[in-house]
Amino acid sequence: MGDVNEKIRTALESGGYDVGEVAQNRDTIRVAVHETDASASDIRGIVHDTLGESDVYRLDVTTESLGGGQEVSTVISFRYRG
Repeated sequence: MGDVNEKIRTALESGGYDVGEVAQNRDTIRVAVHETDASASDIRGIVHDTLGESDVYRLDVTTESLGGGQEVSTVISFRYRG
């Protein structure tokens, strides 16, 4: 699934987002984007266009504190069944 991680990183960066980390635990992928005002609908579109809407489920876009509360980022998490 490392290929999936690289695909989503590349797609988000091409969309103008500053991607921090892409992590994976089994079939769950988590991506931190260093923009607190990132558009959830735009991100959903990028993820679905890149990986296929039918292969992505439980897609969630939230903001959370990272680095001990020093930084707020947009976090994307979803399960991939492709």
